Amino acid sequence: MCSLCLSSLLLVLLVLCFSGVSSADTVNPTIIGKGYRLVSIQETSDGGLLGHLQLIQNSKVYGPDIPLLQLYIKHETQDRLRVHITDAQKQRWEVPYNLLPREQPPSLTQTIGKTGKKPITVSEYSGSELIFTYISDPFGFAVKRKSDGQVLFNSSSDPKDPYGELVFKDQYLEISTSLPKDASLYGLGENSQPHGIKLYPNDPYTLFTTDVSAINLNTDLYGSHPVYMDLRNVGGQAYAHSGLLLNSNGMDVFYRGTSLTYKVIGGVFDFYFFAGPTPLGVVDQYTSFVGRPAPMPYWSLGFHQCRWGYHNLSVVEDVVENYKKAQIPLDVIWNDDDHMDGHKDFTLNPKNYPRPKLLAFLDKIHSIGMKYIVIIDPGIGVNTSYGVYQRGLANDVFIKYEGCTLLGASLARGCKLSRLPQPENCILVG
Repeated sequence: MCSLCLSSLLLVLLVLCFSGVSSADTVNPTIIGKGYRLVSIQETSDGGLLGHLQLIQNSKVYGPDIPLLQLYIKHETQDRLRVHITDAQKQRWEVPYNLLPREQPPSLTQTIGKTGKKPITVSEYSGSELIFTYISDPFGFAVKRKSDGQVLFNSSSDPKDPYGELVFKDQYLEISTSLPKDASLYGLGENSQPHGIKLYPNDPYTLFTTDVSAINLNTDLYGSHPVYMDLRNVGGQAYAHSGLLLNSNGMDVFYRGTSLTYKVIGGVFDFYFFAGPTPLGVVDQYTSFVGRPAPMPYWSLGFHQCRWGYHNLSVVEDVVENYKKAQIPLDVIWNDDDHMDGHKDFTLNPKNYPRPKLLAFLDKIHSIGMKYIVIIDPGIGVNTSYGVYQRGLANDVFIKYEGCTLLGASLARGCKLSRLPQPENCILVG
């Protein structure tokens, strides 16, 4: 099957799956599986725990379950705990370790460890600030903060809960946690929720990055940040902690006020829990793991004007001039892809954005301290006369699926998407 047909089919399926989260799904969810039981667990040489989870009962909903999972837990710092669950027999997609440097779990053992002892029904794995506890059958785990005894995450369920046990299939993963009624959650971006970053019960939270205008409400946008901060009032004191699910696949997150459920279409469960206990502490702990914000140039903190539809340079000049007439300070003017020749990256439209006139415009705005930014689309236009496209083919830098170059949907219709840049082809990727 050609990649164009396959990608079109996948797009249709994904649109059907993520076309909306109904309130019925949130209030009366379908219980998918019966969960897993812990059949072995042992300490690793790096001070973590390594175990195996065996499927209790197969469910045909959304495909067959993966029968054996590998569980890895480690207190990576005094205030960060990692819980990693994956297929014990086959490698699965994860956020690449060279993109986000972090410790790698032990390699897949593919066999159940023999300790000669019966599995412990309830056990505890304590760190400096966080405590990990688990129940063996059905498997569930909880994360607790030592300083105040608050349970930060608890995946175990009982029949009265509006969610079920752990589910792990090839293209469907599900896990839930109970929450206290007074918890206030923030995050799970990037989206255009009417309430901003504060989570409201029964609102849809879908992480499936799209190039959609933020003017549409309840829409997932450019970035995927499957992390939330939980603020609680404990005895009149404010406490905070955070949970990150490091997974780049599309997902729905259902917040019901007293529970949170992740439904993911691939990858692994790779949870990181940050102890806080203050919001500033959470931010510090989180960014120490994912990376600190880059220092920003002073001018970037000023007022920016950007939109699609500046069809020629005269329109851009008029925008800058009208800001001046209205006495509104303007620090940066942007161009979307209007400046390009036929939506081709690294080009100028010779009629609407002639190079000599554009350079004169730049000299003018630079003389008064303004900056100019143009976007670069990561999709390379399919055009046999386009040098960037030809060099991309010659250097074999485009994403492939089963040997065929993948066509992607973009504003530049009929484009190819470059894979992550290598030193010899980074010029091809914006």
